[in-house]
Amino acid sequence: MPAATQAREAVPRELLKKVLRIEIRTNRMVNDILAGEYHSVFKGQGMEFQEVREYQAGDDVRSIDWNVTARMGHPFVKRFVEERRLTVMLWWTPPS
Repeated sequence: MPAATQAREAVPRELLKKVLRIEIRTNRMVNDILAGEYHSVFKGQGMEFQEVREYQAGDDVRSIDWNVTARMGHPFVKRFVEERRLTVMLWWTPPS
């Protein structure tokens, strides 16, 4: 007997019905099976460096790259991209 069939038989029908009713909704674009593409609501530097670009009105002055600014003679800011890939795995062990 295949393992999937054995697992299905080991899970009570009531529990299977409840699990199948679980619906996960998102209000952001999903570009992968395990990861969504969105911007974090958290402020601060992310995980991955993206670029150094010229300062524009409205940019946070805390993100100014002072080394590049000193070399070029006008302000530049560092940009970072937050990478958030959270994987959720559910594991159920039937009671003995």
